[in-house]
Amino acid sequence: MFMEEVIAAIGSLFTVLQKRKADRIEKLPQSGSDRVYFRIYAGVDTFIATYNQNRKETQTFIYFSKHFKDAGLPVPTILGVNEDDTVYIQEDLGTDSLLNKLEQQGHGDYAYGLFQKSLSELARIQIIGDSGLNYDWSLTAKEFGKQAILSDLLYFKYYFLDTLQLPYDKQAMLDDFEALSNYLTHTEYKYFMFRDFQSRNIIVKNDRVSFIDFQGGMKGALQYDVASLLWQAKAELSEEWKDNLLEYYMDEIDKLLERPVDRTTFVSQYNGYVLIRLLQVMGAYGFRGLFERKAHFLTSIPLALRNLKFFIDHKRIGIITPEFDRVLKLVVTDEMIGRFEPPQA
Repeated sequence: MFMEEVIAAIGSLFTVLQKRKADRIEKLPQSGSDRVYFRIYAGVDTFIATYNQNRKETQTFIYFSKHFKDAGLPVPTILGVNEDDTVYIQEDLGTDSLLNKLEQQGHGDYAYGLFQKSLSELARIQIIGDSGLNYDWSLTAKEFGKQAILSDLLYFKYYFLDTLQLPYDKQAMLDDFEALSNYLTHTEYKYFMFRDFQSRNIIVKNDRVSFIDFQGGMKGALQYDVASLLWQAKAELSEEWKDNLLEYYMDEIDKLLERPVDRTTFVSQYNGYVLIRLLQVMGAYGFRGLFERKAHFLTSIPLALRNLKFFIDHKRIGIITPEFDRVLKLVVTDEMIGRFEPPQA
């Protein structure tokens, strides 16, 4: 479909659903995905339309959305979808993401309160949302288990590490990957996992938070999504905020689980998931930036490497991976980060 046809398809679906015509339909700036978003204006009302050629992705998003909405969780209402599952319309929650709010308001009490609300609602979508959810709808794996963890580690290896051409013992590295993925798979806390839970995917309207972009979800460890949010490089949260917000999150999940979590084990595995998440992001930046040459991803690499460096210097995981640790220390040297610093104009 060309853009004119897409806009026409959105217009006709809107008319069927709302029994009125749209005043105008505007294409929104493209994000990292292949989905194309539009804002529909009709009188004083606005709506969001999405065009996506990947029908399976649309079907999954709509199934998850309806399931979460029925459970009283904070996701946008889907108003309708066209016959071939390429266009759907949902309520418009506005343009303010948690990241926007953080950038506008700074790292003060207001933003901290929004992070608390986000973590409180995350605990609900993970635990309440997991109940009765059919993971057969998941787009890739049904569960973020050992294979998925290994895939993230290999993604980092191929798309980022190998482009640096550092010498390392390949077999020793693979043995470390195996050990780390085994360690992280053995968690008793597996519920709905968002997979890309970061401040851009949290929309703030009237001081309430809602979640978007959860179609990549699967069953997985509770720690992964918290790690994604608190260690997002762009958010630049202080160590104090990260520690206190993690404690707050554990308090929130304790209210929803039958018995409180063992915090020592939970935090040790959380650190492991922080590392997996940081490496998955580096792999994505390597793929999108170094291979596809997308500027936004290239300029994000130094910030992500500094984030990784801080983690390596300050955090401990309950498992020893000698070759992997050695190579990671080389990846985050000042000289290596300097390679990716954007040249001055």
